[in-house]
Amino acid sequence: MSAEPHPAPMTADRLAALETALNSPGGLSARDARELLAEAKRAREDSDQQHTEADYWRESYRLTKGLSHDEIGAITAVRDASKAHPRPCHFPHKTCICGD
Repeated sequence: MSAEPHPAPMTADRLAALETALNSPGGLSARDARELLAEAKRAREDSDQQHTEADYWRESYRLTKGLSHDEIGAITAVRDASKAHPRPCHFPHKTCICGD
């Protein structure tokens, strides 16, 4: 069973072009719609895989350190609250509020 090659992620320019086409009177072409749906499917699959791995490592760390679920949740909350938004923004979009 050969693995299907993983295509390169969609660029910000290509996403902007698709967004413009979507908002135009003619809408998206069938090819653009298929490409956008394929990208959404890849993103969902990648996200599911990353969350599964993160859950595994988080639970392993929790058990190794002897922490309760509340304690590991508190560590995560403090870390997230004190972490600055990464620069430059990794998800540039006109609605991004992270600034320049």
